[in-house]
Amino acid sequence: WWVHERSTETMTTTMSVLTELGGLVAVPVIAVAWAGLLWWRGRRRDAAVLAAAVIGSTLLNGILKAMFQRDRPDFWEHLVVESSYSFPSGHAMASMSLAASLAVIARSSRWRWPAIVLGAVYVLVVGFSRVYLGVHFPSDILAGWCVAIVWVTIVVAVLDGASRRRGRVRGS
Repeated sequence: WWVHERSTETMTTTMSVLTELGGLVAVPVIAVAWAGLLWWRGRRRDAAVLAAAVIGSTLLNGILKAMFQRDRPDFWEHLVVESSYSFPSGHAMASMSLAASLAVIARSSRWRWPAIVLGAVYVLVVGFSRVYLGVHFPSDILAGWCVAIVWVTIVVAVLDGASRRRGRVRGS
């Protein structure tokens, strides 16, 4: 209610634009472009991390929404139209999957801290926009972030494990 009571037309327009940065159009476009650039530069593992993180989290989100079937908040009229279930937030999962995978990719470079800080701001803005627009409970956002972090961790562990196994096979 606190967020909704402070809504203005300008803020609603701003949040409607910002929420799209975590949507099912922006995140895949950014991820595909970035993964393509990484692949082209010979960073195949990083491209695979990014692609698997974003694609996998999108699929996982659909499965979880179907399992939980949580209705969206109905405290007030939604400021944007959404037709899927609420839990977990797909925007929160997508934005966190993108930000976390980019932070992992940048972890051993000079871009580590900028990636972490910009990623944190990005996911917070997208998450807040979803609550502001009235289409998610805060718990939907938190769940999306948590599931995405676990998913990215699994992707990195699997790809790193596969890479180590390939290295041992070649070294044998």
